[in-house]
Amino acid sequence: MLGNFHRRAAYLVLALIFASGLAHFVLHQFFPRAGEFGPLPNPAEPWLLRLHGAAAMATLVLLGSLLPLHVARFWGTRQNSAAAMAFLGIAALLIASGYGLYYLGGDDWRAACRIAHIAVGIAALPAFALHLRRGRQLKRRVVRNYLAD
Repeated sequence: MLGNFHRRAAYLVLALIFASGLAHFVLHQFFPRAGEFGPLPNPAEPWLLRLHGAAAMATLVLLGSLLPLHVARFWGTRQNSAAAMAFLGIAALLIASGYGLYYLGGDDWRAACRIAHIAVGIAALPAFALHLRRGRQLKRRVVRNYLAD
């Protein structure tokens, strides 16, 4: 369990990184600007990437705070571990593919990292929702058992 501030900060940061990434993808794919020599990026794209990058840094801080406070606490109990591992695996893939977008050379590598980053980023939302739902179910079960005793 997280404290109210920590939980709300996590929701805010995760919503911001997901929304900025999705908005950039949609603008880039479906709303290019017409240029003299062909399509140009939408003018909002650089700002969305800046926001996404800032949210990525905040997400790394959040993840770093969750590992000792949240993950380690529940790891030994094996509660919600499958959903947690899926979400942590997705986070690791997003970190690796995001790194690859900036630091791996060559157009082929960058294109592969982009596709992977988008696909895994979209998968992150249902993975997080599953982890959240499972955690809430476990919490309700613990409360019921406590009240039954």
